[in-house]
Amino acid sequence: MLPNFSRNKIIAIAVSRSEVTKSVVSTLDRALTISVRSPIESTNTCIANRFQLTRITNDSKDPTVDTFRSTTLNILKRFGIDSEGVDLKIVNRGAPPLGGGEVILMVPVVESSLSAVTWIDEGMVKRIRGTTFSTRVSSQFENTMIHAARGIFNRLLPDVHIFTDHKAGDKAGKSPGFGMSLVAETTSGCFISTDTAVSYARGEGDEDDETKELMPPEEIGEQAASMLLGEIKQGGVVDSTHQGLLFLLCALCPQDVSKVRVGKLSPYAIETLGHIRDFLGVKFVITPDPSTETVILKCVGCGLKNLSRKFS
Repeated sequence: MLPNFSRNKIIAIAVSRSEVTKSVVSTLDRALTISVRSPIESTNTCIANRFQLTRITNDSKDPTVDTFRSTTLNILKRFGIDSEGVDLKIVNRGAPPLGGGEVILMVPVVESSLSAVTWIDEGMVKRIRGTTFSTRVSSQFENTMIHAARGIFNRLLPDVHIFTDHKAGDKAGKSPGFGMSLVAETTSGCFISTDTAVSYARGEGDEDDETKELMPPEEIGEQAASMLLGEIKQGGVVDSTHQGLLFLLCALCPQDVSKVRVGKLSPYAIETLGHIRDFLGVKFVITPDPSTETVILKCVGCGLKNLSRKFS
């Protein structure tokens, strides 16, 4: 079990083991695994873990903080984590290469263990929500992205709302950038998301990255919308980015059967299944569903419990 570190120690460890040039979301993912172990801060409503992290918040290599807030945290609620204590506050935005963003994550401590799930109903898309961001560039970039994305979505469904979040001054971080995060909510409570972001970083020696950084706002909006439609077409209760997290949460559940449906397995998800087998001893039964071109996975959780909680 992880020792019951103080809040400041946990933050220091999480940041020191990550490269400064990586997105803060890579650390937030690890923070979620810490949150089920030991309480760090007490609020009026629950015992919660509080993480304050500074670095890049939006880039093209990792999921953005907007996707983490709109989709990742909603997946946690499926496994019995109290929704009242789950929150991510974006204090400052930070684009590559210099970052300068800041977020505060609050996650309640799981009292005993996660809850096993049977989650195979994808439902139908009933609404699309999104957020655009811009830092140290014209706010008109966001309007252009929204117009381009709505030009695709409005032909399919009417309930589409994309919000803007233009930052200036200290809240804009240290580098210019802009991008969009989109999430489709289904009638069965699934959240399917995609995001994209560009910045004016140079000198990384990657031609593909430089080409993406030069992409105009209109093409960014069209690309984000097309990517979301692709994820919806692929099927599954989560998008390809969140498959690995979904499998890990299933493996950490009590010794009961969890059953989930996903689309085509991503390379990262396949690698995660191998790590789960090696470190937790949990194996998944994988059954293709030809009628929907999806995959159903079942496993018996490892029975992880929060033994760090003190009995009163």
